[in-house]
Amino acid sequence: MPSRPSDEPELWLVQQAFLQDLVGGDSRTPEEREAVFQAPPRGSVEDRWDVYTSGYVARVVEALENDYPALARILGEGPLRSLTGRYLGACPPRSFSLGRAGDRLARFLEQDPLTAELPFLPDLARLEWTLAEAFVAADVEPLLWSDLAALGPEAAADSPLALRPGTALLRSAWPVRDVWSCKDRPDDEISVDVEGRPSIVLVHRRGLDVRCRVVDEVEARVVEAAEKCWSLGRLLEAEGQEDEESTNRLVARFRHLVEQGVFVSKVVPDGPANH
Repeated sequence: MPSRPSDEPELWLVQQAFLQDLVGGDSRTPEEREAVFQAPPRGSVEDRWDVYTSGYVARVVEALENDYPALARILGEGPLRSLTGRYLGACPPRSFSLGRAGDRLARFLEQDPLTAELPFLPDLARLEWTLAEAFVAADVEPLLWSDLAALGPEAAADSPLALRPGTALLRSAWPVRDVWSCKDRPDDEISVDVEGRPSIVLVHRRGLDVRCRVVDEVEARVVEAAEKCWSLGRLLEAEGQEDEESTNRLVARFRHLVEQGVFVSKVVPDGPANH
């Protein structure tokens, strides 16, 4: 078997240079491309390159439209394509799957010019990516209220909590759930006042159904306690619940979350959450 010439670049180096050129991170001249790629039977290397770059951006736009339907609806076709080009230049994909192409879009939007006019865009993107992640999260048996009842009150209160995969809480200065819910409505039916309307949104999956709803501060603190693998007893202690009404309200919210399938049935020992 003939040996490979010593001056032949490693395949991954060729691929890396190709990607950087494709997304504009380290663009090459037409002459430099002709030195690397074999000329096609018809046309030029640059003609083929133009076709490939246009197709690549179009595929990423399609992937973003799939994961960010509300964002795509708000921006429209042209602005979304322009945003995709800027995003790819700053955040080239780190995965072979187009399904991961938008994993950094929310953070990128924090510094993008679009956010100056539409300041809720980063949080909306964060919500939509959370929904996309929840849909493909691992399917784990949920904690049931009957499981806790079988333990008895004291043992149940001391049991550490943990969230099921795909469960997340988002705090936003904007009514992002209301904005997101308008994605399938006709333009003349959309009217959302976004100023001065902070919200807390819980995302979780039940079966194949990904759910997204606004929760109050009490429910939010229960979920955040589970993020830290606290027990219900530890949360009650931290909250300093002195009156029976407040305690009952928190326990009622906790039970509702259990019945929604938000927690896992087997949890790690009580302590700080693993990140």
